[in-house]
Amino acid sequence: MKNVFTIFRRDLAAFFKSPIGYIFMIVFLAISVGLYMATFFAHPVANMRAYFSNLPMLLCVFIPAVTMRVWAEERKENTWEMLLTFPMRATELVLGKFLACLAFFVITLCATVTVPIMLTVLGEPDFGVILSGYLGTLLLGAYFLAIGIFFSGFCKDQIVAFVVTLLACFLIFLLGTNFAAAYIDGLVPRLGTFLAQVAGMIDHYNAFTRGVVEVADILYFAAWTTLFLFLNILYIEGRNRPGMRTTFSAAVGLCVCIGLLFNWLIAGQSMGRFDWTEDKIHTVSEASAEMLRELDTPLQVRVYITPRENMPTAYANLERDITDKLEELRVASGGMVEYSTVPLMAGEGLDTTPRGLEAGGASEALDGAQILDEEELDDEASLRERMYERGVRPFGVQTIDEDQVSTRMIYSSIGIAYRDREEEFIPQIVPQNLPDLEYRIVSTAHKLARDEMPVIAMAAPEEAVHIDAQTRQILEQMGQQVPETEDPFQSLQQVLEYERYQVERVDITAQSPLPDRFDTLLVLNPRELNERQRWEINRVLNEGIPVVMAVQNYQFEYEPTQGGVRLHKRDENPQVNELLAHYGIQVDRDILMDSTHFPLSIHGQDLISQLTGAHQEVDAPLHIRVHSSSMDGEWSITNRLSNVFYVWGSALDMDPDQLSEHGLDARVLMTTSQRAWKVASPTQITLEPPETGLNQYPLMAYVSGTFPDVFEGEEPPPWPDSPQSPDASMHDHDHGHDHGHDHGPFPNPSEQEGPDGNPASEGTLILLGCSEMFRDHFLGAGNNLDLILNSVDAVTLGEQIVHVRGAHPIDRTIETPSAAQRTFWRFINFVAVNTAIACAGLAGALMRRRGRYAYTMKFQ
Repeated sequence: MKNVFTIFRRDLAAFFKSPIGYIFMIVFLAISVGLYMATFFAHPVANMRAYFSNLPMLLCVFIPAVTMRVWAEERKENTWEMLLTFPMRATELVLGKFLACLAFFVITLCATVTVPIMLTVLGEPDFGVILSGYLGTLLLGAYFLAIGIFFSGFCKDQIVAFVVTLLACFLIFLLGTNFAAAYIDGLVPRLGTFLAQVAGMIDHYNAFTRGVVEVADILYFAAWTTLFLFLNILYIEGRNRPGMRTTFSAAVGLCVCIGLLFNWLIAGQSMGRFDWTEDKIHTVSEASAEMLRELDTPLQVRVYITPRENMPTAYANLERDITDKLEELRVASGGMVEYSTVPLMAGEGLDTTPRGLEAGGASEALDGAQILDEEELDDEASLRERMYERGVRPFGVQTIDEDQVSTRMIYSSIGIAYRDREEEFIPQIVPQNLPDLEYRIVSTAHKLARDEMPVIAMAAPEEAVHIDAQTRQILEQMGQQVPETEDPFQSLQQVLEYERYQVERVDITAQSPLPDRFDTLLVLNPRELNERQRWEINRVLNEGIPVVMAVQNYQFEYEPTQGGVRLHKRDENPQVNELLAHYGIQVDRDILMDSTHFPLSIHGQDLISQLTGAHQEVDAPLHIRVHSSSMDGEWSITNRLSNVFYVWGSALDMDPDQLSEHGLDARVLMTTSQRAWKVASPTQITLEPPETGLNQYPLMAYVSGTFPDVFEGEEPPPWPDSPQSPDASMHDHDHGHDHGHDHGPFPNPSEQEGPDGNPASEGTLILLGCSEMFRDHFLGAGNNLDLILNSVDAVTLGEQIVHVRGAHPIDRTIETPSAAQRTFWRFINFVAVNTAIACAGLAGALMRRRGRYAYTMKFQ
């Protein structure tokens, strides 16, 4: 070890005795950190995945520049033979040089510490992911260093050593990419996929950037690093021995074969895995395991998927990834998940050519569930027909075949059955939605385990399509159908149905009453509620049925002008406070504004704007952006959300004394920032914040307890006589269309025991002062969709399922830094660090120069 340390100290010092080491460090930091910082403040997020994703390609250039001089410099300065005459073994020489290069690389990586420091100051990064990213970078760097030292031993010229190493590193990098693998597969089928599996390194590296430390990935880098160091040692030891060239060539071939065979053996194998993420998002959550363990009988899961050899390159490992997740669920649940694979081949169009069951009788494991039996699986025609009827259908994905992009039809769906329930399907499982697979399986299982599927009674209005008559006429002449009304909450209904909820759309009128049975009442954007509608909602709360209510007091229309944009306020007049006030909570009528806001794209209603899609951005404090710091971090509904866009919303007005008097517990889940203010509906709206009076206001509340019967002792109010009266329906336009409900009106006290006859049950009310955020055009913004789904899941299925949904990477978006903060961190990362390195180099040069001068003066 003493000799290794001697070489290590000599070669490490050589990096810093000349400007070359400092130049390498400055260039690497300028490029790597510069690429990261170039787009960071445009969309600031507290993670370093973007940084680590750029490093493999950068290291393909940087590492060869570091290693090109290791042996080539020795030959150039004629110290090669002298070094080999020292009483040192070749192993000690190679290890000393390798460790010196590795230490220099580690020092360079340490200089990037300002990036995680910046993320810590501005946001809340996941340090486990950052540390695993650095570990993966270190292992990748060691691998490339071993390659560089190996090739440097063959070359007398540093440039030649640099170019050869660069090509080798780029080849290894490219072999692991889907693009290169797909291109090679187009020339020679499956060859690219095979090379990516046995030689590519990018998949092994990417696991570290996600916060997952796989033993197999560590072994991959360790094995190849060791093999190249061994070959370098073998070359140094036998450089002048007769016949060594043949022996060395055979050793190279043998080592490459060993490495490829080793990679093939460990490919797709989990030899041990460590989840370094803060919330263990890559591990089956305890909530999932507990819910599955509570099942009476095992859950039966079938994977209907195209075989691997017929998959496009990018989807070649899809079956393995799905079954790996199912195996994790099986183990975590104590065997309450049983799964099998049904290979299906997609033919032309939507036809199928099945290949039967894999590995012997999966139907035996699935006995008793209402799924395809073995006889049906053996009948190809029956299988094609029944799969299509049940929703298992092929879908198209792009692939590169013979230098052309084409579409290939594949199967990738999951069927889930429990007891004698009909099989439920999760369609189109692709790599992009694999992180949500655990939630989809567990939530489907939870709903199947219920006696009946959960029903959501959804009361949400339709509204008139606002378009001028001339534009409407022209569009109709062009053959475009312009409907009179539209459903602004259609996307939300579709998502709920996709989540296996049965959604019943109601108006809460005599013609469209609440269904006989439902699990949750979802009220969105109520308008001019009449006394009977308030009675119905009161009855629901009093009987303990959960209610999720999103109220919109007003909307704004934007009229572009030459000087900017003119705002027109339109009252929605929900008339819900007449009921809510009895509980001790209301939706404030004042206009709410916040200093933390976001720009909104406004599209004109004229013909030119309709045809061209012209729009204008308006950045007003009415468009409130709620950051995670303003949400309850301990409550399952909001603790994993990062941003919510609260558009034209209102604050909540809560009376703690009245809530307490009724025994209701109210918890605020979301607030504005501390720089919010209210305006009392003036004619002229001022968007500038006041000098005083800034405050923080509640936006969302979770109220639980036994809600009092506001109408106790009273007869139910009659339904309005005319369905077209302004207060008869929550819909702006009700043309008497059938909503598909065969149920009678919600039972009256005269028809069955009401609150007076039945003891009231504990209920739940989730109240928000904004429903605009759940309309089609805002539902996908930020975490708006997650917020409403979490709310519905929590009150309908329980908070456990919300914890399962939350098992995905948190969107760690950072609040937009100020101009001063942006300037400061750009200076630190671009200027300060590089200046410090340059100053250290100058200081070292001055010290060496002074030492040489002092040494010279001794002999004068």
